Amino acid sequence: MSGIPSDQQPSRAVIIAGMHRSGTSLTAGLLRRLGVHLGERLIPADDWNRHGYHEDAELVSFHGQIFRALLPTGTRGHVDWGWSESVPLDLSGLERFRRTALRLASARAARSPSWGFKDPRATLLLDFWDSCLRDARFVFVYRAPWLVADSMQRLRADLFRRHPEYAIPIWTRYNRCLLDFHRRNRERSLLLNIDALPEALVAFKALAVERLGLRHLPIELGSGVDVALLSRSLAHDPLAGLTRAVHPECHQLYAELEAAADLPGPRGCPTGAPNPIRQPVAHPVLSVIVPTHNDATLLVDALASLERAELRDAEVIVVDDGSTDPECRRILASLRASGQRILHTPNRGLAAARNTGIAAATGRYLLPLDADNRLLPGFVETAAAILDSNPAVGVVHSGWRTFGGQNGVVHGRPFRINKMAYCNEIDACAVFRRSLWADLGGYHETMTGFEDWEFWLHAHARNWGFELVTEPGFEYRVRPESLVRRSNQLGTRHRLRQQILERHADLLREQMPGALRWCCAEVFTLLPARIAERWERALIQIWYHLAWEIFHFALDLVHVRSRTVVTRLRDLYK
Repeated sequence: MSGIPSDQQPSRAVIIAGMHRSGTSLTAGLLRRLGVHLGERLIPADDWNRHGYHEDAELVSFHGQIFRALLPTGTRGHVDWGWSESVPLDLSGLERFRRTALRLASARAARSPSWGFKDPRATLLLDFWDSCLRDARFVFVYRAPWLVADSMQRLRADLFRRHPEYAIPIWTRYNRCLLDFHRRNRERSLLLNIDALPEALVAFKALAVERLGLRHLPIELGSGVDVALLSRSLAHDPLAGLTRAVHPECHQLYAELEAAADLPGPRGCPTGAPNPIRQPVAHPVLSVIVPTHNDATLLVDALASLERAELRDAEVIVVDDGSTDPECRRILASLRASGQRILHTPNRGLAAARNTGIAAATGRYLLPLDADNRLLPGFVETAAAILDSNPAVGVVHSGWRTFGGQNGVVHGRPFRINKMAYCNEIDACAVFRRSLWADLGGYHETMTGFEDWEFWLHAHARNWGFELVTEPGFEYRVRPESLVRRSNQLGTRHRLRQQILERHADLLREQMPGALRWCCAEVFTLLPARIAERWERALIQIWYHLAWEIFHFALDLVHVRSRTVVTRLRDLYK
């Protein structure tokens, strides 16, 4: 068929499916260059994919309409992709959509004899479309589950930021559909690992001609692959081994895909080999404390970042702060079986969980790492060198990179008490001496937020020094339901700030404007001591609560205005 002129070819559809959106976009772009017409009205490019998604907007809308009709109203899950937590997608009702599908296909076939469409959602509708189209051909794209889960966290969809646990079951559902259909229709389908594509363009073109019935066009495909769309992974990524330990059935499916693929993953691509069982360190220099409460799906990513950092003479202690979610408890049990040290405590809050982990630790230096963040290589070594060389320094901190809800860099600032009195500029992820923690009596466990802010103020009050590392030391995950966001709710932040005021009134009084401090001093000369003390305490509280709210409002205003400017710029340059 490849030698027949296009105007003599019968109409043939090519359907591109697979869960990895960037991967299917790359593949769709190559097929367009090979003559497959993918639609007139495509979803436009954006910051995440400047080459475009190659998705027919009308067909994407059609697939979403199908899923919303087949799943009950109020279903928990990713309804737009036809997946729910508990209700299986009942495809027996697809017949009522056949007429619309035939109309959409007929309109596209009339424009080009070689046409097709790309949509991840089509993965769940392969048999339906196969029954609607004559001699359809299929291209299936897959990628390792740990890489897809990471990509889903980088999407703008709040759903995946609120429910990172959706990534693996959706990956499993979609790729099981791909593999089952491919096994039944191998002569009409092409299955490829997207990581193989950049190095296998010649093979891909030959398979497209043979398996999809496309014409052999005298073009080179090399310029059509933008590998920047694919997040890169280490050859021996610890995240792969941890994913295997936590989701063994997922790893088994990935192995089946690799065995059945026409283009499996390239040599050096992580395969999910088991990580070595973590052996306890006899005399650790550093103890990393990772508290978790119902967020063990993110904990796997945090632990992988510690493995990537290749920490020497370090112990890692995970503190389960009374997790109740069954899936999180299962993950923690799997991590314990793989050699991770897990401590279980009743739910008493983040401050108490950190104290529990530190009390069980033996390192002379401590590093708290939140379960939803990731450590960057090099920070610990730099911090330890500073602490070793300068006994006056008790805390080494840094800036950080953000990911998830937004991407960027927050530059660290040196400790300045006149600034720290009004806003916490140092994240909890800092390296500090165990003797500092002991001197402070640990984190204040009644603080259900802002506990790190109070901890740093307390350290300064006890004359401990701070040192800044200019390079980002960790990655901070921005997500809708983080503890920071909950702590910044109006009533909660007022209560937490009041606790800080009560504990550090003397320290904060010294950071008030000079005129207010003079006013306090004058009151002492005019009023009885007991009344003057109450008046001074009330003045301090009024000033700081007012100043903190003004500062909070200003930050929100800057954030909203910056988002508005970014949105307008995007609209302008679309």
